Amino acid sequence: MINPINSDYNVQIKTAVDKAKNVKDESFEDMLQKAAKENDKEEIREACRSLETVFLNIMFNSMRSTIQKSDLFGNSFARGIYEDMLYEQYAEEASRGKGLGIGEMLYEQLSKNLKVDEEV
Repeated sequence: MINPINSDYNVQIKTAVDKAKNVKDESFEDMLQKAAKENDKEEIREACRSLETVFLNIMFNSMRSTIQKSDLFGNSFARGIYEDMLYEQYAEEASRGKGLGIGEMLYEQLSKNLKVDEEV
C-alpha cells in the first residue's frame, strides 16, 4: 500500500516511473540517426514533433508551477500524477496540430541538411 504521508516513497515511485518512460522512449538523437540512415522523412518529422512535445510539456509544467495552490480540491500524490499526465497529453495534442511551429521549423532545417548530405 502506498503511504501518502511518506514523501520519500512518493519520490521513489516518481523516479521509477520516469526511468521506465525514458527506457521506453528513444532519444531524439537516436530517432534522427535512424531516420537519416533510412532516409525516412516521416520519421524525421515524428522526431521533431516529439521534441516539440517535450518542449511544450516543460513549458506547461513551468507555467503550472506559477499558479497559486489552493486547498479547494486537496493536494495529494494522485492529483499530482493526474495533472502530470493531463499536461503531458495537452503537450502531445498541441504538437500534433500546428503547435508552436518549432517542430516544423526543425524538420525543415533537418530535411535541408539531409538533402545536402545526399548530394555530397
